Amino acid sequence: MPVVLRYVDKCGIVKERFVGVVHVKETTASYLKASIDTLMVDFNLSLSQVRGQGYDGASNMRVLEFVEEDDRDRANRDQAAGLLVYFQYFDFVFYLHLMLTVLIITNTLSLALQRKDQDIVNAVKCVRSTRGHLDDLRRHGWEKLESDVYNFCDKYDLTKLEMGEVYINPKKPRQKTGITNKHHYEVDCFNNVIDWLLQELDNCFNETTSELLVCSAAFNPRESFRDFKVESLMSLAKLYPNDFSSAELRDLSHHLSLYIADVRENERFSHIETIGYLSQKMVETRKHICYPLVYCLLKLVLVLPVATATVERCFSAMKIVKSELRNRMSDDYLSHSLIRYVEKE
Repeated sequence: MPVVLRYVDKCGIVKERFVGVVHVKETTASYLKASIDTLMVDFNLSLSQVRGQGYDGASNMRVLEFVEEDDRDRANRDQAAGLLVYFQYFDFVFYLHLMLTVLIITNTLSLALQRKDQDIVNAVKCVRSTRGHLDDLRRHGWEKLESDVYNFCDKYDLTKLEMGEVYINPKKPRQKTGITNKHHYEVDCFNNVIDWLLQELDNCFNETTSELLVCSAAFNPRESFRDFKVESLMSLAKLYPNDFSSAELRDLSHHLSLYIADVRENERFSHIETIGYLSQKMVETRKHICYPLVYCLLKLVLVLPVATATVERCFSAMKIVKSELRNRMSDDYLSHSLIRYVEKE
């Protein structure tokens, strides 16, 4: 499991660094936490200082035609041949277009969440717009998808299914399903996939998380801090009871009022576009010393673990570093080699 640390350095710059690989025997939350904690100890760090954790994964594919013809394992050749035949079926064409439609809608959000220089304000807006687009697809997108699938089948001379006919389960062809093709592909497939995606978004950005992100947007420095709201930032601070005592919360309210009056009148803060650059500018002007509680809250916003592309880069690097000729390297040697490969600077 690659471990990536996101933090704000002494210059106020958000950094995302790959710190190493840990060997995990199971993927339960408790085991992963213990594995991360062990790695943190090596750097004299403590999980008590961690304000969020995120998990990601990676996958790979095969070139099926090559496998079918040249793989030494007959089972692999047979499986590849079967998949190549499946590619000619209506079922595959439908899922291919469904996947393409969903990926087009979610691609902008995926790219936004994977940026190292994460702008939490734009991330909040992008999540909302993506969810709205998926919801609109759920209500009005079936006819277009159906038309695209039929046009594809016509273009490549593939067999089409009539939506009004009885659906036949290819795994159990003799068993009556009692539903039409239209019900299967529209309700059981199309609607279910989109409902699942909407549920995933709702789970990832639940009420507490959404409140966290919306309140964070109050730090937005654009247009002379137009979105700044003391109430929102105070609500945000209350979500971090280990960082702000009751006395500090009282002081924070006063500091926020002084801070916003100060930065709005300061020419050096007039053209800032992102929260990340706001942090750097506070350190440059030493306002992080004048308003330490405000700066502490800003740093908590900057390290929110929305998502990270660094983990994916680590998985890709692992396939290069640990090749078939070097498949017996120890965990430590692998970890150190990956750090040298990923963190070149």
